[in-house]
Amino acid sequence: MTKKIKWAFILVIISMRLSFAVAENKTTNFKCKGIATFELMGSSGKKEEVKTMSFNFIDGSLQDLNNIDCVWSKELIKCTSNFLNVRNLEINLKNNTATDFISGNKGFGQYVETFSGDCEKS
Repeated sequence: MTKKIKWAFILVIISMRLSFAVAENKTTNFKCKGIATFELMGSSGKKEEVKTMSFNFIDGSLQDLNNIDCVWSKELIKCTSNFLNVRNLEINLKNNTATDFISGNKGFGQYVETFSGDCEKS
């Protein structure tokens, strides 16, 4: 009986270590450089600029105003939120690119922000 308990204990320790390893893999930062746009709806045109964006993840969640839970796969990180504003962020892990879309209201009107760029883990 003690042999079975010993093996069960070892399996619990191994599974805990594996779960910590998964969490560690989902705590990372990306620094991305690309084209960002900002448009205030109803105004004349949109502003476009080259911008560097940082996307920080802790335990799989995008650290933002409302810390968005994300879906992770080997090829893609996808973060979607409809809380306070609409946000869709995708980071393609195969080609290290990011696309980000945010739409909301900042008191001065409805706005849309987009970003598309190349990333590096930092």
